Amino acid sequence: MPKSKIDYISELKIEEFSLLLKEFDIELDDHLKQEILDMIKNNQYALMNDEYQFVIENYIKKLTSEYTCQKFHILINSYFKPLLKV
Repeated sequence: MPKSKIDYISELKIEEFSLLLKEFDIELDDHLKQEILDMIKNNQYALMNDEYQFVIENYIKKLTSEYTCQKFHILINSYFKPLLKV
């Protein structure tokens, strides 16, 4: 049985997430990668709903920088959001 798209995000491994970050030219240390991945997995509702996406972006900005947050904004909108669209 094929996995749902939410299952895909919930089961995303750090290695796969690291490759995705590399594709979007985002450099983070291993601790931050894991912390942000966990936050994404636990806040998929915010990924799907524009009015809550700022929660994720503010968290990322707090951990990293405005510049890195902008790169994550692109990653979220061009990778995760289309994945979650039905």
